[in-house]
Amino acid sequence: MPDTAFSPSRRKVLSGMAASGAVSLLVTTGFAPAAMATEMPVMAMSGPLTYYVELRVAQPFKTGFDAGMQRFAQTMQQRGALAVTLKQMVGDSTMVKNYPENYKGLLRTAYADAAQAGTLPLFYALFVRFASDKALHTAKPDSVFGAEVLPHLYGAMMQDGKPVPTPAPMAVYRGVFQTVAAGDRQGIYTSDVDILKFLAKPADAASGNRLITVENHVFIADRVMQSFEQEVVPLLKVAQETFQPTPSADGIGQPGAADNRLYRKAVSTEILRKSTADGRQRAYIMHGIWESVWDHENSHLDPRFKAAAGPVGAMVDIGPVEPFYTTRLTVLKA
Repeated sequence: MPDTAFSPSRRKVLSGMAASGAVSLLVTTGFAPAAMATEMPVMAMSGPLTYYVELRVAQPFKTGFDAGMQRFAQTMQQRGALAVTLKQMVGDSTMVKNYPENYKGLLRTAYADAAQAGTLPLFYALFVRFASDKALHTAKPDSVFGAEVLPHLYGAMMQDGKPVPTPAPMAVYRGVFQTVAAGDRQGIYTSDVDILKFLAKPADAASGNRLITVENHVFIADRVMQSFEQEVVPLLKVAQETFQPTPSADGIGQPGAADNRLYRKAVSTEILRKSTADGRQRAYIMHGIWESVWDHENSHLDPRFKAAAGPVGAMVDIGPVEPFYTTRLTVLKA
């Protein structure tokens, strides 16, 4: 896969291969996958945590994958996970890359179209939310993922006119992330108590296919983590609270479209920090849920957002990569 990061330099990404000195890149579909599983952090971590996975599925094996993912989600639910959410990547943002406005939304369905045409596999992001480090390790998500999901992640090759699995499974990215801050149309949340409540009730749980998720992937220098978060939390607040036109009768703005600059407030926003550094780098995900692709794209054209994003962008070493997703599965704590 091509590397579309602004910086051409390569960075180490923590995976099961990192110990052997393997080097990976941030790619157009998110974090670079590794052929071996990510090792779970051994140190105790405070606050709610997310077991996060990026994976690919060959179309001929989707039925088996869907069944395996259902079993995985049900097992996580039985073992105390707050929520399990699976999201399919459907397109990519152009406005985050500061392309000319006439390119707005050009790639909004690119990956879904390619999967339908059979030229790319299906791409997914998996979020498994836990109340604590203890809850995560008790549930053993890595082990269950390996048993229920990994067997369905092989590439497809033709043999006697039929698709058969490749000798080895496709590479997968796995990691543990901590939520730094979150927000919705009711408020901004930074305490562990409020973040836990936020994670337990995903904004797209009831209407995921109608909403659009955006994941902005970046790497920063680990040494500037504190300074970065001092800038990125205010950006979350701007992203959550701005809208066009201002004012609007309902206080959330009007629907964005290809031929306007209007947009509604984000439904929810979240900043996730990888729990461990990747060498000298630190991975972040800015995870937002919007009512439409156009609302998101138009938000990036707003001068208020651009002003707040400037200091954050200046601290990014690799990225941004910002795919669009639709929610395909949500299982909440029983």
